[in-house]
Amino acid sequence: MLIFHSKLSLPIIKTVMVSTLLIGTVQLMIGCDSQPSSLNNDSTVQMESVDKDITKNDDVSTNPASTDSGAMHKTQTNDAAYLSDEQIVSPSGYQKLSFGQMITPELLSSLGMTKAKSDNEQCYYVSNPALSYIDKEYGDRASVLYQIIDNKVALISIQDPSIPFYKDINVGNSATAVMKAHNDELTYEVDKYAVNGDYYSLIVNVNFKVIKESPLGESLKDENIELNNKQDKFPLQIEYHIKGGQKFNDYQIKATEWTADNKSLLKGEVESIDIGIPEAIYLVEGCS
Repeated sequence: MLIFHSKLSLPIIKTVMVSTLLIGTVQLMIGCDSQPSSLNNDSTVQMESVDKDITKNDDVSTNPASTDSGAMHKTQTNDAAYLSDEQIVSPSGYQKLSFGQMITPELLSSLGMTKAKSDNEQCYYVSNPALSYIDKEYGDRASVLYQIIDNKVALISIQDPSIPFYKDINVGNSATAVMKAHNDELTYEVDKYAVNGDYYSLIVNVNFKVIKESPLGESLKDENIELNNKQDKFPLQIEYHIKGGQKFNDYQIKATEWTADNKSLLKGEVESIDIGIPEAIYLVEGCS
């Protein structure tokens, strides 16, 4: 019996050994086949990483030019903003003319401006014929008028709703919007010819404060004005001409005398905007 079992065990052992050998060989072959694949994948990843790094380096090398371009664009934007300031009526003036600037026929000619027909050589208006608009009531009108007194720019008048004003108020805006833009610090005056209060003005001081009040209709004297900023050359005033108003109990309401009731009654819309020296603002008849 022992001999029988030993004869049977030997073939079994041989079979197991052969099977183990075959399995090991197959695993080895599979391992060899899979290893190059893994290496290839790693190589591909590494190549892609290198390509990305090269691209990144290329981008970095070109960034200085992009930065310069950005800086140039920023400079151009700032220049455009500076130029746009000339297109806004403000205490600095408008376009190429400023308050107090001497006016000569040569200057007007170089700017393409024309002088309105007037016998008054001390006070007259000039405008740019290229800057006009069509008004529903008056037809073709100058968008902006410059009032010249003693050969100097004294006042700029906006008539066109499309002309921007530095206080973000345009012709056609409401009287309430005007009050809000100036924190209610305006003086109310009824127009000389508007007995019902349908035409009136809202006036605000710019660059100065009044030391002593002048009688209604009289321009402020230099001794009655104190400049808020000593660098400002001229004290100026803004006058909003309002149409569509209603009669108040007072023909004049000072900036310090406004009440909530008066403000709630304020009606109408801006017909034109004047900014200029007090002497020009207080000329009831303009240059006539």
